[in-house]
Amino acid sequence: MSDEMEKKRQQKIANFKINFTEDEDIYPPEKQDITSSSQTSESDGAVFGSDTGFETDISSGEESTDEYPSDKRSRRKRHRLANKRRRQKAKSNRIVFRVVWVTMVILVSILFGEYLMVGINDLLAVGREEETKVSVTISQGDSIDVITDMLYDKGIIKNKVFFKLYATVTKSTSGFTQGTFDVSTNKDYQALINYLQSDMNRTDIVTIRFTEGMNVVEYAKLLEKNKVCKYDDFLKACNSSEFDEDYDFIKSISNTKDRYYKLEGYLFPDTYDFYVGEDIDTVVRKFLANYRRKIYQTKTRVKGFDKKVTLAQRAEATGMTVEEILTLASLIQAEAADEQDMYMISSVLHNRLSTLDNGGVSWYGEDGLSLLQLDSTLFYPYATQADVPVSIRNSYVSKYSTYDYEGLPAGPICNPSLAAIEAAVSPNDTNYFYFCHKSATEDEAAVAYYASTLNEHINNQYAAGLLS
Repeated sequence: MSDEMEKKRQQKIANFKINFTEDEDIYPPEKQDITSSSQTSESDGAVFGSDTGFETDISSGEESTDEYPSDKRSRRKRHRLANKRRRQKAKSNRIVFRVVWVTMVILVSILFGEYLMVGINDLLAVGREEETKVSVTISQGDSIDVITDMLYDKGIIKNKVFFKLYATVTKSTSGFTQGTFDVSTNKDYQALINYLQSDMNRTDIVTIRFTEGMNVVEYAKLLEKNKVCKYDDFLKACNSSEFDEDYDFIKSISNTKDRYYKLEGYLFPDTYDFYVGEDIDTVVRKFLANYRRKIYQTKTRVKGFDKKVTLAQRAEATGMTVEEILTLASLIQAEAADEQDMYMISSVLHNRLSTLDNGGVSWYGEDGLSLLQLDSTLFYPYATQADVPVSIRNSYVSKYSTYDYEGLPAGPICNPSLAAIEAAVSPNDTNYFYFCHKSATEDEAAVAYYASTLNEHINNQYAAGLLS
């Protein structure tokens, strides 16, 4: 090809233009029919077709399968617009989400704040200023859930969840005392918990009078009758070693195996306050603490001593042990008609015990006096023969029987009074070895008779109506 022809060809290509706007109504941008290029020469079409890269032969009027550059720009533009719209929509959605989220946070904060305020007010008893007493009973083993429900049902607290949360945080979910309480409705949580964890605030108090001369079995029956503790539990405790370390006078008992009940005699008779369902150890300790106070701690001025002394010190001064004096006092308590009679019977028993070193022979020459022969010991630990089980009633012999065994029994047969212990420590000075009583009637008091010899004693028995 000559240089001239090449220049013409390049010139034609540079001057070549397709007017899309004129045919826009006839041909869509995607598919323009370029057969209208007939205005150009055949040679131009050949040159165009061969040098521009279009696959359609313009001279033949066939459509091209490739896209025009203007169509690509349009699609890119639409794509950019679509992306822009998507970004705007996403931005709008994010704004809506943030508004909803902030609104929900505010609402939850308000609700939580109100709940928290209600809980704190209940914790501090705000709004419960009016004091009203409500009776609450806590049973043994009640959980914090049971106690919380009860307090809520009684109107003492207004928020169960907050109360349990407070009890958990302060480690107060346990330690509540069983019993009945009169609770004020204006107490804050801590005051309420403290109140319910103290025995001092209980109202289910039982006052029981244990009279002088009652034995352990009778104590157990009375305690169970008043719902303080169970009969069997009390008797079991009275034979345990649970109290040895705290009470030296219990620890010093030397013949535990020979006794029916280890604590017989040490349960000082008096009036006591107990709680319904009270712990058995606490019950027993009340008796023992009173005994220790009366016998080992209370001091009085007594003739024959330079300074105030306790009953225990006076007992030891007799040459007998405190255990022996207590056992002797229980016999005196069981046999005497009144306090004056106690000192006379004490004299009789001391005189008989003094014959042990002489084979049981008195200074009147009568023997067998080392046997104290007291009816009160025949059926112990039963009060009377009627209390002995039927199966052994007729053949029963107590190992405490002073008709069968010399000297004092292995332990006390009852719980003696202070007066009986005083009489055991300070007997009257007599030569008597015998005593008997004429029973009291509606018109006459009991009459006591004392004798130095057996003949005198038989005569007294006739006088008392015991022999006919």
